[in-house]
Amino acid sequence: MVSYPIEIRRCGHIKTNGTQCGSPALKGKELCYFHEKNRPEPVDYYIDEEHYSVGQIVLPVFEDGHSIQTVIRQVVQLMLTRRIERKDAGLMLYALQIAAGNLKTMQTEKARPMQMVVEPEKAGETPLGMTPWSASGQGHDPEEGEEEYEEEAAEEEVEAQREPAPPPTADEFFNALTVEERTMIREKWDEQGLLDPQELSDYLLHDGHDPLLLTMRRLCAERDSKLRAEARRAEDPPPAGGSVQA
Repeated sequence: MVSYPIEIRRCGHIKTNGTQCGSPALKGKELCYFHEKNRPEPVDYYIDEEHYSVGQIVLPVFEDGHSIQTVIRQVVQLMLTRRIERKDAGLMLYALQIAAGNLKTMQTEKARPMQMVVEPEKAGETPLGMTPWSASGQGHDPEEGEEEYEEEAAEEEVEAQREPAPPPTADEFFNALTVEERTMIREKWDEQGLLDPQELSDYLLHDGHDPLLLTMRRLCAERDSKLRAEARRAEDPPPAGGSVQA
Protein backbone atom coordinates (compact mmCIF):
# COMPACT_ATOMS: atom_id res chain seq x y z
CA MET A 1 0.00 0.00 0.00
CA VAL A 2 1.09 3.56 -0.69
CA SER A 3 2.00 5.39 2.54
CA TYR A 4 1.31 9.07 3.08
CA PRO A 5 2.87 11.49 5.58
CA ILE A 6 0.86 11.62 8.82
CA GLU A 7 0.64 15.42 8.65
CA ILE A 8 -1.36 15.15 5.40
CA ARG A 9 -4.94 14.90 6.65
CA ARG A 10 -7.83 13.42 4.74
CA CYS A 11 -10.57 15.73 3.47
CA GLY A 12 -13.40 15.88 6.01
CA HIS A 13 -16.18 16.20 3.41
CA ILE A 14 -18.88 13.52 3.73
CA LYS A 15 -20.54 12.64 0.45
CA THR A 16 -24.30 12.21 0.06
CA ASN A 17 -23.90 8.41 0.13
CA GLY A 18 -22.20 8.62 3.55
CA THR A 19 -18.60 7.98 2.43
CA GLN A 20 -15.72 10.33 3.16
CA CYS A 21 -13.78 12.08 0.41
CA GLY A 22 -10.49 10.31 -0.28
CA SER A 23 -8.49 13.37 -1.34
CA PRO A 24 -5.90 15.00 0.96
CA ALA A 25 -7.03 18.15 2.76
CA LEU A 26 -5.34 21.49 2.12
CA LYS A 27 -2.64 22.36 4.64
CA GLY A 28 -4.30 23.91 7.70
CA LYS A 29 -7.78 23.21 6.29
CA GLU A 30 -10.45 20.59 6.89
CA LEU A 31 -11.32 20.12 3.22
CA CYS A 32 -9.52 19.35 -0.03
CA TYR A 33 -9.17 22.00 -2.74
CA PHE A 34 -12.31 20.87 -4.64
CA HIS A 35 -14.63 20.79 -1.63
CA GLU A 36 -13.13 23.98 -0.19
CA LYS A 37 -14.23 25.76 -3.37
CA ASN A 38 -17.51 23.80 -3.81
CA ARG A 39 -19.35 23.66 -0.51
CA PRO A 40 -23.07 22.84 -0.32
CA GLU A 41 -24.90 26.12 0.19
CA PRO A 42 -28.63 26.90 0.67
CA VAL A 43 -30.14 28.49 -2.44
CA ASP A 44 -33.28 30.64 -2.47
CA TYR A 45 -36.00 29.73 -4.94
CA TYR A 46 -38.87 31.86 -6.23
CA ILE A 47 -42.28 31.52 -7.86
CA ASP A 48 -42.89 33.62 -10.97
CA GLU A 49 -45.72 35.57 -9.34
CA GLU A 50 -43.66 36.40 -6.25
CA HIS A 51 -40.76 38.85 -5.96
CA TYR A 52 -39.39 37.40 -2.73
CA SER A 53 -37.93 34.05 -1.79
CA VAL A 54 -40.50 31.38 -0.88
CA GLY A 55 -37.98 28.91 0.51
CA GLN A 56 -34.52 27.43 0.29
CA ILE A 57 -33.02 24.23 -1.06
CA VAL A 58 -29.56 22.92 -0.15
CA LEU A 59 -27.81 21.67 -3.27
CA PRO A 60 -25.10 19.04 -2.62
CA VAL A 61 -21.99 18.85 -4.78
CA PHE A 62 -22.87 16.96 -7.98
CA GLU A 63 -20.04 14.46 -7.48
CA ASP A 64 -21.82 11.10 -7.58
CA GLY A 65 -25.12 9.45 -8.43
CA HIS A 66 -26.39 9.72 -4.86
CA SER A 67 -26.12 13.52 -4.78
CA ILE A 68 -27.98 13.81 -8.09
CA GLN A 69 -30.69 11.42 -6.91
CA THR A 70 -31.12 13.52 -3.76
CA VAL A 71 -31.71 16.70 -5.75
CA ILE A 72 -34.11 14.92 -8.14
CA ARG A 73 -36.17 13.88 -5.14
CA GLN A 74 -36.15 17.44 -3.77
CA VAL A 75 -37.31 18.81 -7.12
CA VAL A 76 -40.14 16.27 -7.36
CA GLN A 77 -41.28 17.08 -3.82
CA LEU A 78 -41.27 20.82 -4.53
CA MET A 79 -43.22 20.29 -7.75
CA LEU A 80 -45.85 18.01 -6.13
CA THR A 81 -46.39 20.51 -3.32
CA ARG A 82 -46.67 23.33 -5.91
CA ARG A 83 -43.79 25.26 -4.38
CA ILE A 84 -42.03 25.71 -7.76
CA GLU A 85 -43.36 26.04 -11.29
CA ARG A 86 -43.34 22.98 -13.55
CA LYS A 87 -41.27 24.92 -16.10
CA ASP A 88 -38.58 25.59 -13.50
CA ALA A 89 -38.72 21.96 -12.34
CA GLY A 90 -38.23 20.82 -15.95
CA LEU A 91 -35.16 23.03 -16.35
CA MET A 92 -33.70 21.74 -13.08
CA LEU A 93 -34.25 18.11 -14.10
CA TYR A 94 -32.63 18.81 -17.45
CA ALA A 95 -29.58 20.29 -15.67
CA LEU A 96 -29.43 17.18 -13.47
CA GLN A 97 -29.50 15.02 -16.60
CA ILE A 98 -26.46 16.89 -17.91
CA ALA A 99 -24.72 16.48 -14.54
CA ALA A 100 -25.40 12.73 -14.60
CA GLY A 101 -23.89 12.49 -18.07
CA ASN A 102 -20.77 14.32 -16.90
CA LEU A 103 -20.12 11.84 -14.09
CA LYS A 104 -18.43 9.36 -16.44
CA THR A 105 -15.95 12.00 -17.57
CA MET A 106 -15.30 13.04 -13.96
CA GLN A 107 -14.47 9.44 -13.02
CA THR A 108 -12.00 9.01 -15.88
CA GLU A 109 -10.29 12.30 -14.95
CA LYS A 110 -10.07 11.48 -11.24
CA ALA A 111 -6.53 12.07 -9.97
CA ARG A 112 -4.66 9.95 -7.43
CA PRO A 113 -4.15 11.40 -3.94
CA MET A 114 -0.43 12.10 -4.51
CA GLN A 115 -1.34 14.33 -7.47
CA MET A 116 -3.52 16.58 -5.30
CA VAL A 117 -2.26 20.04 -4.35
CA VAL A 118 -2.25 20.58 -0.58
CA GLU A 119 -0.33 23.88 -0.55
CA PRO A 120 -1.63 26.03 -3.44
CA GLU A 121 0.83 28.85 -2.69
CA LYS A 122 3.73 26.45 -3.40
CA ALA A 123 2.32 24.92 -6.58
CA GLY A 124 4.81 26.89 -8.69
CA GLU A 125 7.72 25.17 -6.90
CA THR A 126 6.77 21.70 -8.13
CA PRO A 127 9.59 20.37 -10.37
CA LEU A 128 8.72 18.98 -13.78
CA GLY A 129 8.10 15.25 -13.66
CA MET A 130 7.35 15.27 -9.91
CA THR A 131 4.15 15.46 -7.89
CA PRO A 132 3.07 18.58 -5.93
CA TRP A 133 4.23 16.82 -2.77
CA SER A 134 7.82 16.65 -4.03
CA ALA A 135 8.25 20.42 -3.66
CA SER A 136 7.48 20.15 0.06
CA GLY A 137 10.35 17.73 0.56
CA GLN A 138 8.28 14.55 0.72
CA GLY A 139 10.08 13.23 -2.37
CA HIS A 140 7.16 11.26 -3.75
CA ASP A 141 7.80 10.07 -7.28
CA PRO A 142 4.68 10.24 -9.51
CA GLU A 143 5.24 6.60 -10.41
CA GLU A 144 5.45 5.45 -6.79
CA GLY A 145 2.72 2.94 -6.03
CA GLU A 146 1.14 3.39 -9.48
CA GLU A 147 1.25 -0.29 -10.43
CA GLU A 148 -0.11 -1.33 -7.04
CA TYR A 149 -2.83 1.32 -7.27
CA GLU A 150 -3.93 0.17 -10.72
CA GLU A 151 -3.81 -3.49 -9.66
CA GLU A 152 -6.04 -2.82 -6.65
CA ALA A 153 -8.48 -0.83 -8.79
CA ALA A 154 -8.62 -3.67 -11.34
CA GLU A 155 -9.25 -6.24 -8.60
CA GLU A 156 -12.06 -4.13 -7.15
CA GLU A 157 -13.66 -3.77 -10.58
CA VAL A 158 -13.48 -7.53 -11.23
CA GLU A 159 -14.92 -8.26 -7.77
CA ALA A 160 -17.78 -5.83 -8.37
CA GLN A 161 -18.59 -7.50 -11.69
CA ARG A 162 -18.38 -10.97 -10.13
CA GLU A 163 -20.81 -10.18 -7.33
CA PRO A 164 -23.57 -7.88 -8.58
CA ALA A 165 -25.66 -6.20 -5.93
CA PRO A 166 -28.91 -8.06 -5.25
CA PRO A 167 -32.10 -6.25 -6.26
CA PRO A 168 -33.90 -4.46 -3.41
CA THR A 169 -36.63 -6.31 -1.56
CA ALA A 170 -40.21 -5.07 -1.59
CA ASP A 171 -39.95 -3.89 2.02
CA GLU A 172 -36.66 -2.03 1.34
CA PHE A 173 -38.15 -0.25 -1.68
CA PHE A 174 -41.38 0.55 0.20
CA ASN A 175 -39.56 1.95 3.24
CA ALA A 176 -37.40 4.18 1.00
CA LEU A 177 -40.49 5.93 -0.42
CA THR A 178 -41.92 9.10 1.07
CA VAL A 179 -45.61 9.38 1.98
CA GLU A 180 -46.22 11.47 -1.15
CA GLU A 181 -44.49 8.91 -3.37
CA ARG A 182 -46.49 6.03 -1.86
CA THR A 183 -49.75 7.89 -2.43
CA MET A 184 -48.85 8.68 -6.03
CA ILE A 185 -47.83 5.07 -6.85
CA ARG A 186 -50.87 3.67 -4.99
CA GLU A 187 -53.26 5.81 -7.04
CA LYS A 188 -51.52 4.90 -10.31
CA TRP A 189 -51.52 1.17 -9.59
CA ASP A 190 -55.14 1.32 -8.49
CA GLU A 191 -56.07 2.83 -11.87
CA GLN A 192 -54.10 0.06 -13.61
CA GLY A 193 -55.90 -2.63 -11.62
CA LEU A 194 -52.76 -3.90 -9.90
CA LEU A 195 -54.10 -3.45 -6.36
CA ASP A 196 -56.42 -6.03 -4.83
CA PRO A 197 -59.77 -4.32 -4.06
CA GLN A 198 -60.25 -6.40 -0.92
CA GLU A 199 -56.79 -5.49 0.38
CA LEU A 200 -57.50 -1.83 -0.36
CA SER A 201 -60.81 -2.05 1.53
CA ASP A 202 -59.14 -3.72 4.52
CA TYR A 203 -56.46 -1.02 4.53
CA LEU A 204 -58.96 1.86 4.47
CA LEU A 205 -61.66 0.42 6.75
CA HIS A 206 -60.02 -2.14 9.01
CA ASP A 207 -56.44 -0.88 9.46
CA GLY A 208 -55.07 -3.69 7.30
CA HIS A 209 -51.69 -3.94 5.58
CA ASP A 210 -50.92 -1.35 2.94
CA PRO A 211 -52.04 -2.83 -0.41
CA LEU A 212 -49.11 -1.10 -2.10
CA LEU A 213 -46.63 -3.09 0.02
CA LEU A 214 -48.55 -6.35 -0.53
CA THR A 215 -48.56 -5.76 -4.30
CA MET A 216 -44.83 -4.98 -4.26
CA ARG A 217 -44.19 -8.24 -2.41
CA ARG A 218 -46.13 -10.21 -5.02
CA LEU A 219 -44.32 -8.49 -7.90
CA CYS A 220 -40.93 -9.10 -6.26
CA ALA A 221 -41.83 -12.76 -5.68
CA GLU A 222 -42.69 -13.11 -9.37
CA ARG A 223 -39.43 -11.37 -10.30
CA ASP A 224 -37.36 -13.66 -8.05
CA SER A 225 -39.12 -16.75 -9.38
CA LYS A 226 -38.36 -15.68 -12.94
CA LEU A 227 -34.70 -15.02 -12.09
CA ARG A 228 -34.35 -18.45 -10.46
CA ALA A 229 -35.89 -20.13 -13.49
CA GLU A 230 -33.50 -18.29 -15.82
CA ALA A 231 -30.56 -19.29 -13.61
CA ARG A 232 -31.61 -22.97 -13.73
CA ARG A 233 -31.88 -22.83 -17.50
CA ALA A 234 -28.39 -21.31 -17.70
CA GLU A 235 -26.94 -24.05 -15.46
CA ASP A 236 -28.72 -26.88 -17.31
CA PRO A 237 -28.50 -26.10 -21.03
CA PRO A 238 -30.62 -28.24 -23.38
CA PRO A 239 -28.95 -31.32 -24.92
CA ALA A 240 -27.04 -30.82 -28.14
CA GLY A 241 -28.96 -31.31 -31.35
CA GLY A 242 -28.73 -34.40 -33.48
CA SER A 243 -30.41 -36.90 -31.19
CA VAL A 244 -34.07 -37.65 -31.94
CA GLN A 245 -36.18 -39.27 -29.27
CA ALA A 246 -39.06 -41.52 -30.18
